[in-house]
Amino acid sequence: MNDFLALIGQIFLITCIQSVLEMFIDSAERPYLSKVLNIACYAGGLYLVLQFVFNNLITEMFSLIRFG
Repeated sequence: MNDFLALIGQIFLITCIQSVLEMFIDSAERPYLSKVLNIACYAGGLYLVLQFVFNNLITEMFSLIRFG
């Protein structure tokens, strides 16, 4: 449960940073920079979710399969 709460906190931190950076970027003048920022934040969130899945959920599933 602690790992899940840490994951939620990290994703929330990414969204806060994304919101702050979008305020500094004028998306009308530089739309490419806004797209790059969004893709980078999505990639960061995806990396955190995949890391959580591989570190926690898959190891739990393998331990249940080996035990059964």
